[in-house]
Amino acid sequence: MNKLPEIFILFDTEYTSWEGAMDRNWSGPNEYRELVQIGAIRVDGRTLAETADFTVYARPEKNPELSAFFMELTGISQATVDADGLRFPEAIGRFAAWVGDDPLYCWGGDRAVLEENCRFHAMAYPLADNRHGDIRALFQAAGITTVGYASSTIVRAFGQEPARRAHDALNDARQILDALRLLQASRSTPRL
Repeated sequence: MNKLPEIFILFDTEYTSWEGAMDRNWSGPNEYRELVQIGAIRVDGRTLAETADFTVYARPEKNPELSAFFMELTGISQATVDADGLRFPEAIGRFAAWVGDDPLYCWGGDRAVLEENCRFHAMAYPLADNRHGDIRALFQAAGITTVGYASSTIVRAFGQEPARRAHDALNDARQILDALRLLQASRSTPRL
């Protein structure tokens, strides 16, 4: 692929949700997009090889009990979050340390979710603004519509079915990489 960063991070998030919350834009009583999982992969931009992965769970504080809707959607259990979840400041701190200085790409609004959670915890956002990008722009520049697709379904734009369970942050980051590989196979890619 042309002009991708030599090394970059693809990341995704999962956050609290309830039946209809997305349609309401989380405007229902006590609906907050509290982070539950960050999943990320480090990618070699020349070969599109995954070179490392990262997953961290966070314990929601405003709504510590996950909804049945969320658990069914993501496959993330209350037991997992209770046992492995960190407080958000520690979770994002670990993510920022793992990212280092590498550029970050996500599908749409994941950065906004992280920033929103920083505001919930009255803390500064620990990742530099100039390193963020929306990976949808790369697909759009190559003539691939992204409307109607998510990180977990973009491979369908290439006639493929997703190979991993959707709504797991690490799986969704890998689905984006699968789609980048399909894009690479179909054409040269414009610069990010």
